[in-house]
Amino acid sequence: MPILPPIIVENANEANWDAETDVAIVGFGGAGACAALEAHENGAKVMILDRFAGGGATRFSGGVIYAGGGTRIQREAGVEDTPEEMARYLRLEVGDAVSPDLLRRYCEGSRAELEWLMKQGVPFDSSFYKEKTVYPPEGYFLQYSGNEKSPAFASVAKPAARGHRTVGTGFSGYVFYDRLREAVERAGIKILEHSPVTRLVMDAAGRVIGIEARSLDQNRRRLHQKLFAKVDPMTPFNAGPAARSSRETARLEQDHAHAIRIRARKGVVLATGGFSHNLDMLKENVPFIASNIRATMRMASLGCNGSGHRLGLSAGGRTRGMDRVYLGRVMAPPAPYLRGIMVNRSGERFCSEDAYNSILGAAILAQPEGAAWLILNARDLHAAVRQCLLSGWATFRYFGGAALLNLLFGRTRRARSIGALGGKIGLDPAALENSVARYNQTMGAGDAFGKLPENRVPIEGASFYAVNFSIANIFAFSQLFTIGGLLVDEDSGQVLGQGDEPVQGLYAAGRTAFGLCSNQYVSGLSIGDCVFSGRRAGRHAASTS
Repeated sequence: MPILPPIIVENANEANWDAETDVAIVGFGGAGACAALEAHENGAKVMILDRFAGGGATRFSGGVIYAGGGTRIQREAGVEDTPEEMARYLRLEVGDAVSPDLLRRYCEGSRAELEWLMKQGVPFDSSFYKEKTVYPPEGYFLQYSGNEKSPAFASVAKPAARGHRTVGTGFSGYVFYDRLREAVERAGIKILEHSPVTRLVMDAAGRVIGIEARSLDQNRRRLHQKLFAKVDPMTPFNAGPAARSSRETARLEQDHAHAIRIRARKGVVLATGGFSHNLDMLKENVPFIASNIRATMRMASLGCNGSGHRLGLSAGGRTRGMDRVYLGRVMAPPAPYLRGIMVNRSGERFCSEDAYNSILGAAILAQPEGAAWLILNARDLHAAVRQCLLSGWATFRYFGGAALLNLLFGRTRRARSIGALGGKIGLDPAALENSVARYNQTMGAGDAFGKLPENRVPIEGASFYAVNFSIANIFAFSQLFTIGGLLVDEDSGQVLGQGDEPVQGLYAAGRTAFGLCSNQYVSGLSIGDCVFSGRRAGRHAASTS
């Protein structure tokens, strides 16, 4: 659906409204739910509108929130942490995305945020998984979810496990979201589903005072939701189905929805997620990713189409970091992959293989043509295959199965020598031999890229393998979502316009806003930011006179 220019009204009291509320929330994912609950708790009348039936990217996620500073869950697991150590670590990850003051507030308030979530009914547990992994195995709900133990980070901040996974089976984001939704429903907050917001309503002074949406009738909502359900982020090769569903849902909205206008006396909160499912916006901001979209798994719902970004821009807001994405390259599981080395077209190693998957993905993206191969010996490859096959269903579904598909169909090559292997994948044999030799010679010393000692073993044996991790490889399954968004005031969450003046009455939260994880993502930081920024926006909007 196109986003239209705002409607300007001279007198809000004399305008034609179909409904009125204090705070209107646009988007009912994690950030929208938190904004709605916080606004309600602060005495505001709240209405939520969603393009589909709610859930957003949050419901598809792993349900991990990055929290620390000594949470109840950490203490039960015997993990020592302080807000100061948490802030030292996160400063290395978030860079200049947020100010030191906001980062301090996030870390100091982290324990209370987790308690607030548990009060809403979100379950957490202290079962602690201590090994390196992107996502913990079944039965574990506390993990090192970022680079905390990597030498470059551990030298600055004492490592602590801060990835708090919602209790559930598989990717448990559905539990996280469903508990928040139940809390919203208990609070009696009005939810208007299948009603995409297409324009803002502003007064003559430039204040946002309402929204216009296109609401589908009951007879069309089932088909609308069915089209939404066809696009599962964890289903590979879904670029074609996603494009078809996008076209068909837009056609339904255009042909069978009626316009409604809702007055928001105190404010409008934009919480529609990112823009991973808007190919035009991807082409404009990340053209290389857009040209290889078939090789990605977009970790987003069909509703993440940039509508919130475009609504904010239509009111005079500004964006930042629109060229920034989370591009995940999962290495573990299977853990034996961590013992290999990653090389580019020149046969040169360029990163630590056990770095967090977004750092690894960004490093591959920065290589010529986004090309990379993992070089490892037969022993470790066979160990990786065994781990994939013997993992539980959830681990196999999300990680092990994808790794095996890449091994089988992603142009994996085998040779009896490193030089011959280089020739088979189009690299200079001597260059690859030198890279492996240099790596093998550093076993007793520090690694130039900071790889953990337990993952460093010589690459030697009777045969060797090259696993294709290039961006263009459709079997490598790059995980993708956008992390840039609308600039917001750090105290209120209000969208900022020219001269950093707030657009009165307009807020943004979650992945619609530029925030904590807009520089570099680690597991749990997006949900952490959704809770933090959603509550911030809802609280400030409710307090507006």
